[in-house]
Amino acid sequence: MDLLLEDRISLAADCIKRVRRQPQPVQRSAGLDLRGPIAVMGILFFALNDAESPRNPNGASILSGIRVLDLSTIVAGPTASMILADLGADVVKVEPARGGEPARQMGPHRGEFGAYFTVLNRGKRSIGIDLSQAEGREIVLRLASSCDVFLENFRGGKAGALGLDEASIRGRRPEVIYASLSAYGASGPDYPRTGYDAVVQGRTGIMSVTGAGENSTPTRSGVSILDLGTGVWMALGILAALLERQRTGKGQRVDASLFQTGVMFMSYHLLFRQFAGVNPKPEGSRHTAFAPYGAFQCADGSIMIGVSSDKAFLRLCEALERPDLAGDPRFQTNAVRVRNVEALEQLIGEMLRTKPVSHWSAVLDRHTVANDPLQNAEQVIVDRQVEALELLAEIALGDQAPALIPRLPIGLSRNPPAIQGPPPGPGEHTGQLLREAGYTDREIEQFLRSGVCG
Repeated sequence: MDLLLEDRISLAADCIKRVRRQPQPVQRSAGLDLRGPIAVMGILFFALNDAESPRNPNGASILSGIRVLDLSTIVAGPTASMILADLGADVVKVEPARGGEPARQMGPHRGEFGAYFTVLNRGKRSIGIDLSQAEGREIVLRLASSCDVFLENFRGGKAGALGLDEASIRGRRPEVIYASLSAYGASGPDYPRTGYDAVVQGRTGIMSVTGAGENSTPTRSGVSILDLGTGVWMALGILAALLERQRTGKGQRVDASLFQTGVMFMSYHLLFRQFAGVNPKPEGSRHTAFAPYGAFQCADGSIMIGVSSDKAFLRLCEALERPDLAGDPRFQTNAVRVRNVEALEQLIGEMLRTKPVSHWSAVLDRHTVANDPLQNAEQVIVDRQVEALELLAEIALGDQAPALIPRLPIGLSRNPPAIQGPPPGPGEHTGQLLREAGYTDREIEQFLRSGVCG
């Protein structure tokens, strides 16, 4: 990291601390609109809180008193439990007794802290348990007896083989919310198969509409959209189940999978195939339904422009001082602009390349044309809107330099989500959690000595 970036990040962190906390709008993820599920989560948050009290003057965390036993690994499951932790749930992360979960090894690292693990496991407690040993599985069952949510992402059939399936967990805690996250769903011919984000992006068609063109190399989304999206859906399902349990006293099973998320994210494209009679193809930064809509090169970088109506196109023509384009038969309506998009983009591109991004962004803003610069990670960290909304929080990383990580992209006026602390070390809370479960110091010492716990 160069000194300039370090100074900018430090300045951003200082500004973030000084800015008054404001309600945060929901964000978009990798071009896929997650505003719907996130907004529904907000409604459920309020319902869960109000079900117990008509008002909450102390601003206590909404999920305070809810305990989650989290056996999930890597990204999707930990995303779901991260959301619950930031909402105040006590998330107990069960990891292998030796070395912790595999995500700890996913780089890059700052000391012992991996980038993936740090952002997804903040504010959780960790217990190391060897699930291959019967004593270890009994410890999990004992922990489950005092938990509200049991979360796992075992490959199909493994939970049952370990004696940690829904029936076994519900035998210890009848009202538990049993949350099962998988690659391909809870049934069907692919139920037992292993799957990962990029693999399932291919299966669900997402890679068929991602990339520079239909003859380009198949391209996955640069963000793990299925892992993160499935984590959001799972958290939404868990919150719905907790709300229903408040009404009935009964727990239920919640299922979510990467495959189901991928099919849902392909909704528009599946309808495109049915309505148009042809398969949608990758468009790069273009949109199949609108034009002009995409990235354009300027004198010093690139700018993304979105025009979604004929009125917006008129404003763009005025901004570019080319009102004649609006009267050109090739561009008069959105439908003909889509058909003649290459000619239109060539004309616009020639103009935009003459001046820098900052010039065109100011001009387009004055004419109310949607636009933004194409930014990299360094630029996002110090973005003025990120600072104004306090989207990044500084988190301590032991004896390492602190890091800035994103808060939940949702604002609650009475109970704002908050990062509860740094990620745990492997098995950092093993002794504490075993004592809470009723084990004696002698039993704990034996578990540690025998490798049942770590």
